[in-house]
Amino acid sequence: MKQFSGIVLVAVLSIGFSSFALADEAAYKKLHAEAVAANDKALAAGGEWRDARGKKSKFIKCGDKKMSILHAAECYAAKGDYDNAIKYAEMAKDQGEQGYRQAMNQKNAGPRH
Repeated sequence: MKQFSGIVLVAVLSIGFSSFALADEAAYKKLHAEAVAANDKALAAGGEWRDARGKKSKFIKCGDKKMSILHAAECYAAKGDYDNAIKYAEMAKDQGEQGYRQAMNQKNAGPRH
């Protein structure tokens, strides 16, 4: 009987932990799509920030490679580390939103006379 209850406990815990992993993965995918959309909007307005997804960005490390924030989110997600993936996707989304706001605030900027 003890062996059976131990097996049941392991099965219940496994299902519980896999549910959390699926929730984290779903949250990451939603946030990643929002981050890409925010950065596309900023790019269209001429205000995308370099470190969000620029090829020359060396801002964040994933493993031993330095990369942009959005690419780091993708790298961590590929490794199953959704805590870091979500953190960096949120950061990339925030930079996209701020880049767009900055572009809109400065669209009429010019030299002072």
